[in-house]
Amino acid sequence: MCRKLCLAIAAFCLTLCVVYSADGRALVGAIRWDDWHDKEGYAYKSWSKYLEPEQWHYRHPFFAKLDICKLTIRCDIQEVADKEIAYAKESGLDYWAYGYYFPGAWEGADRYNWALYKYLSSEHKSDINFCIRLGAGYDADEWYSWMIPTLVSYFQEPTYQTVAGGRPLVYIFGVDEFIDTFGSAAAARQALDDLRTAATNAGCGSPYIVCMVWSASDGANYINNVGYDAMSAYTHFDFGADDEEYPYSVLAAENASFWNECKATGKQVIPIVNIGWDNRPRRETSGGGPWYTEPTMTEWKNHLQAALDWVDANPGAAEPNSVIIYAWNEIDEGGWMVPTRGEGTARIEATGEVLNQ
Repeated sequence: MCRKLCLAIAAFCLTLCVVYSADGRALVGAIRWDDWHDKEGYAYKSWSKYLEPEQWHYRHPFFAKLDICKLTIRCDIQEVADKEIAYAKESGLDYWAYGYYFPGAWEGADRYNWALYKYLSSEHKSDINFCIRLGAGYDADEWYSWMIPTLVSYFQEPTYQTVAGGRPLVYIFGVDEFIDTFGSAAAARQALDDLRTAATNAGCGSPYIVCMVWSASDGANYINNVGYDAMSAYTHFDFGADDEEYPYSVLAAENASFWNECKATGKQVIPIVNIGWDNRPRRETSGGGPWYTEPTMTEWKNHLQAALDWVDANPGAAEPNSVIIYAWNEIDEGGWMVPTRGEGTARIEATGEVLNQ
């Protein structure tokens, strides 16, 4: 009887061996998309131009500069990176999920990584962790010669985010492209296993790899056939809705429906939490579909708290014990936390009221 009791206690304790935030709640991350830079006019020619019309000036981040000729938005400056870290710390965020692009994917691809490099060089980086959200753009040889060594080097950083008992967290966006890179689902599975082996051999632990998908059924398929540990999403709303405006409450409900659809597959999930979606400035590149009114800060706090409550209530489906916010700085697509011209630090403060309780 004594032995059985001891085993039961040990098993219970093991269920508690997950990574939590400093105050015991689930981890909260935010997606970063960092093409906010300028090199010989590159940023102006690509993305900043979409926020030049006056109706979008309220979205300009605190580091934007607008003159008579053009708008410049640069987060690849150390002073800006340090200030963003300070705001993230104030908000209570645990980590940023940086989009990482293979530098040889296309001319200028490495510019998307410059904000990550400034984070890594910051004296304040210990104030927020980071992880990698991986895109495509490399071939199979480059996966082994560049991507695996680079990822392992990031896993070795002291501020790299871990989940599920110390496993480095990795998101993969563009899961079909990932399969295409290696030619088959089986070969893609092997590529992920080889990353896990390299990381384990380097003393980092086996990475916890999450596919970002558009539907729960797709996520279950990729977990089964490619070997992902869990599913999540980059953003989630009613992709079939009419091309018109809907209230934020509808967006929040779509998020929550997705969480439950993922749970119903029996697979693991990191819930997506949209702070917004209104891509009208950039519909030229991101397509049509619905957009949503911006949340009041009460609506935002309630939605974020609902995601935390869902993770707490569903430990069997939420092994990573985390949620992911869309987004920190997707300003032209309508999801942002970064302080802006129109709102100041309202979203930082509201998030902090939830996460810093």
